[in-house]
Amino acid sequence: MKNQGFTFIELLVSVTIMAVMMAAAIVSYTNTNQRSRDAKRQADMQTIRAALEICRSNTGTYPASIAANITCSDGTVTLQTTPTDPKTLAVYTYSRPTTTTYTVSCTLELAGSCSYSNP
Repeated sequence: MKNQGFTFIELLVSVTIMAVMMAAAIVSYTNTNQRSRDAKRQADMQTIRAALEICRSNTGTYPASIAANITCSDGTVTLQTTPTDPKTLAVYTYSRPTTTTYTVSCTLELAGSCSYSNP
């Protein structure tokens, strides 16, 4: 009678190969998610920057805060809801040293940080 089954070594090799493949897939998936969140952060920065520039063009000054929405000094709302960080859900860092200058920044997961300011 012939033994029909797998040997322990065959099973061990199969499980090891599957474990290596799973580890590679998990690393790739994590890296893809980080790149995706970084791209969203940079797109959010562009959206915020565009709304700030609309305020500047309408009123001559940048808003004092971007906490909930972006509202110009004349009461015009240029962005209903300010975008937040996709991972932490925190509002991006905004500072306005003078009424005609600003800096808005975020922290990227893969590349460090991003910052936009008017010249």
